[in-house]
Amino acid sequence: MSQASTRERRLWTLALFVFVGTEAIGFQLRGALLPSIERTFQVSTGALGLVATAGTAGFVVAVLAFGLVGGRLDIRRALLGSAVVVALGAFATGLAPTFGVLLAALFVRGVATGPFRALDRAVLSHLFPEGRSKVFNLYGFVWAVGATAGPVVVTAALALGNWRYAYALVGAGFLCSAAFLVRLDLPDAVGNERSVSVAELRRVLRKPTVLGVTTAVAVNGGVEGSLFTWLPYFAAQQFPDATANLVLSAFLAAFLPGRLTYSIVTDRVARPLGVLLVTLGVAVPLLAATVFVADGFVLFAAVFALGLLLSATYPTLSAVGVSAAPEYSAPVNAVMTSATYAGIALVPPVIGVLAPSVGLTTAMGLLPLLLGLVFLATAATWVATGPGTPSS
Repeated sequence: MSQASTRERRLWTLALFVFVGTEAIGFQLRGALLPSIERTFQVSTGALGLVATAGTAGFVVAVLAFGLVGGRLDIRRALLGSAVVVALGAFATGLAPTFGVLLAALFVRGVATGPFRALDRAVLSHLFPEGRSKVFNLYGFVWAVGATAGPVVVTAALALGNWRYAYALVGAGFLCSAAFLVRLDLPDAVGNERSVSVAELRRVLRKPTVLGVTTAVAVNGGVEGSLFTWLPYFAAQQFPDATANLVLSAFLAAFLPGRLTYSIVTDRVARPLGVLLVTLGVAVPLLAATVFVADGFVLFAAVFALGLLLSATYPTLSAVGVSAAPEYSAPVNAVMTSATYAGIALVPPVIGVLAPSVGLTTAMGLLPLLLGLVFLATAATWVATGPGTPSS
């Protein structure tokens, strides 16, 4: 690899990482801002659940569609257009005069994010064919850094006097990614990306491993998405808004050491799903205790421990799914990403609908039950694959 090519790879990686880090910040703004949005627009708890749905519903369709036809696209233009529209959507969200406009801006931003998130890992895969595992782990780490920073950004915006400043920062971050992409040419290696037919995709999705992990990531997305959305609101029953946002930061901060640790551990064991059976087995009762028992500052310790355990789930499941069909890594990745965000779009509104009638604590009691389903789906996949199989 020449020096020029090395520089090119680094600039492309920087452009993609700036986007995903900024997108993670924006994703975590929603839950941290629910109390502020509620006060600004005078909406009900049930309506607040639509904030998560608006940001993810269109994204699910877009990421799947673009993942399937990536080989037929001008990838650089798709990434650049996505970054620009997402930036405009972030600015529009911060300027929204009504709750309906805010939901519409979140929806547009979600749709526009789909092409980027469908193609960014495919680009990295072609740029670093000899080091996919390393660069994908770094990708997840950058996302975790941005996600951890999201609630802190909200706290800073509130300290400056207006929650809308948070979206101005996010919009600027997306424009920075777009500025890199304007100056970059698409490397020749990325032209090797292929699309997949519906018939081929259907055959791949019927593989027990792919089917099992797709089911698991969908339900897990609902659990994590609900925690991302409702944890600050839940903590606000005990703490001021600024402190409540830091509870979410504690949960997300645990993803940093967690993902670095599990990237090493899962690489050294024969069957990575076995690691998840341990982490999920501990996480289910811990999540129940977090919802129903943890009080005061014990809540910080509980959510940090929960974050350490759950940080292993999606990266490990997605790696197992892609390994089951490596020749279709981009479409499989798109399917699993869509499944995850489908869970994020569907479960948080259910919590919001239940909360007014049964109370938020009881409504969040649904989450340990769903996490138990993730454990069962993972266990079923582990049994179905058996030891020594490539997909295990």
